[in-house]
Amino acid sequence: MSEKFNVGLVDRILRLGISAILIYLALYYPLTAEDPLTSYVLLAMGVLNGVVAVIGICPVYMLIGIKTNGARGNDA
Repeated sequence: MSEKFNVGLVDRILRLGISAILIYLALYYPLTAEDPLTSYVLLAMGVLNGVVAVIGICPVYMLIGIKTNGARGNDA
């Protein structure tokens, strides 16, 4: 099974930065940490976004047909 990378370098860098912010907010920021549900949701979003940034494959992008890596027409 060959999966194509569909997340570009700029997208990956932005995702890593956003993931770090979300994880920080979930674990250390006192206003969001008071509510456990909000904290868990932010943590899950941060971790999933970080995983997508590391592996370079976004399932949502696959469903929609978006590629941010600049590859066009190489689906063969």
